[in-house]
Amino acid sequence: MEDPFCLMVGGGAAPALRARSPAAQFPLWPFAFRARPTNTSAPRHDLSQSPGSILMSSMMRRFYLLVTTIGCALLPASVFAQDAPAIRGIRKAPTEEFLVNAGVRDWGPATVAGTTVFAGGPTGKGGLFAIDAGTGKLKWSFRPVGVNGSVSTTPAVFRDMVIAPFGAANPGAVVAVSMTTGKELWRGPDPAVDAAVVVVGELAYTMDKQGGFHALAAGTGREVWKITFTNHLAPCPTQPIVRDGILYLMAEADATAGEAKKKAGYYLFALDAKSGAERWRYRADAPYITPGACLTQPVVTATTIFATGEQRLWAIDRATGRDRWASIEVRQPVDGRDRAAELSPLVEAGNVLVGMSAGFLTGFDKASGKVVWQVPGEYHLTHPSLAVAGNVLYFQGSPKAKPAAMSRGTLYALDLDTRTILWSFSRPTAEPNWAFGWVTPVDGGVWVDSYQAMVRLREGL
Repeated sequence: MEDPFCLMVGGGAAPALRARSPAAQFPLWPFAFRARPTNTSAPRHDLSQSPGSILMSSMMRRFYLLVTTIGCALLPASVFAQDAPAIRGIRKAPTEEFLVNAGVRDWGPATVAGTTVFAGGPTGKGGLFAIDAGTGKLKWSFRPVGVNGSVSTTPAVFRDMVIAPFGAANPGAVVAVSMTTGKELWRGPDPAVDAAVVVVGELAYTMDKQGGFHALAAGTGREVWKITFTNHLAPCPTQPIVRDGILYLMAEADATAGEAKKKAGYYLFALDAKSGAERWRYRADAPYITPGACLTQPVVTATTIFATGEQRLWAIDRATGRDRWASIEVRQPVDGRDRAAELSPLVEAGNVLVGMSAGFLTGFDKASGKVVWQVPGEYHLTHPSLAVAGNVLYFQGSPKAKPAAMSRGTLYALDLDTRTILWSFSRPTAEPNWAFGWVTPVDGGVWVDSYQAMVRLREGL
């Protein structure tokens, strides 16, 4: 099985990822500027050379689905302090072990670092919270002064600090907080909507609201380099990832004079992680989509980048930035007719990629993109709760083989080898049938957010 990593600047439940070192945390997804000198020697790469194109109405129509799908799909399980092979999925019906109520209705995706769980609140007064993984007790809570306190993406961990983007939908800031005390250590740029902070080695990466992509010294917040993208179109929130010294992210760029292939629109970029120098850019052309497709949270393997967008499945060679196979339109039965289907962001499960549409949970062959298996049912792309642990797939919905009372508010586990439903779980909430959100697998259990609660489930006897 290839070593998977998921790109993230949006949100949701991702597969169990492997952190290569305590500092190499890849979070699954804003701050008032602090007056400080600009590093004038830092290299800057300007991709805003000409006026941008106008966004097509079809892109606007898909924007809400895109943001909410990413927000409730891959961002959750970002990176864990455990190796992916060590994470054992829940195969027996779980029981509720802990319930954490920090005074917020909604929780964002979580990061588990050692004996502590870090997660934020994306709505209301928000905040960043540290939870004792062994007892479920709240260690500390933090809300930045002077900016919106919402946190909608996975916090990143660097040494003895946790870094999170606050106030993505309002004036905010990236803030580093002491893991021990919960006190603020430094502030950085005002992050874009559903932007994440990704920490690799000594650098922290994030996108700001003006289209600037920053590499910051993770220990101090000092800017090391910055690339200026454009932001004429609807936001395309995906979370960047660094693999083998190359950083991959979705961004928007204006047309490059004299280069016909570099038209204005959305691109998947491959950048040198140390300098920001461009290695290649890939435009996902789709019928009737003038600016190119905004690819939802990609999955990066040893050789390939997989993603969905505009009802299509894409496979891009990591080394060259070219198609490994031509993009495939996803078609499924809808109301008795064969129609193109929107897909949630993908999760990797061995030799297949798993995506969710309104009527099917589907496994796609990584080598060809062909459908390998399907689990029909009723699903919501805004609340997929997809995550993988071992050979167990977690998801939310109502499969026909074992339907739920309601398609929202029921979490399932599927055996990936046999496609057998192992168990389903629901819990009473003040708002009936409240959907589960982010799923963060841990060995023999999961952390998942519910109504006014972060819940720890453990495998039953």
